[in-house]
Amino acid sequence: MKRKKILFALGFLAQVTLSLNLAFANPAYLDTPALPCATTSEGEITPRANVTGYQYMEIDGILYKRLWSYTYARWEDPYWYPA
Repeated sequence: MKRKKILFALGFLAQVTLSLNLAFANPAYLDTPALPCATTSEGEITPRANVTGYQYMEIDGILYKRLWSYTYARWEDPYWYPA
């Protein structure tokens, strides 16, 4: 029973560690500054369009792309797709 708990804990830690590594696998967005909030002279906030762009990654000679939101700093596509 104790061995199962240890193996479960190690598996959980491995999963968390791998997921963090995948989240930061593409450092291209780090050079992109966050967009400031646009205001008018009266101090009202004006809406802006979502700024997005594709990030590319090559695995075993195959080029993949994924949509990145520069506005919200998050992935818009759930998976990498062949380009």
